[in-house]
Amino acid sequence: MPRVESDEQELEEATEPVEPIEPISDPIGTARRRHGTRGAILAAGMFGVDQVYNGRKVKQEAPIVVDAASEPVDLDSDGITVPVDDETDVVAPPLPRTEPVDTKRRRTRRR
Repeated sequence: MPRVESDEQELEEATEPVEPIEPISDPIGTARRRHGTRGAILAAGMFGVDQVYNGRKVKQEAPIVVDAASEPVDLDSDGITVPVDDETDVVAPPLPRTEPVDTKRRRTRRR
């Protein structure tokens, strides 16, 4: 039994006190408590005006740059040839062109 108590004491001594986390601010609720319904309406309106002028914060994305050893190949018109070894190549010819699908035009059935 004395060993368990000493382990608990060592654990308590080794851990540092944790700072309390501040509560999340609720300005509209605070305005309602302090100034009533009119205060809450005014606070909500001011937040709306703030969002209109400042907008949403846009997450900035880093540009991605890729270097290529040569000019890119147009697979639709040229096809592709991949050398496997000295005697073997894999060839994929270009696909034939197809007419685009017209999604706006609907076909009607005759009865």
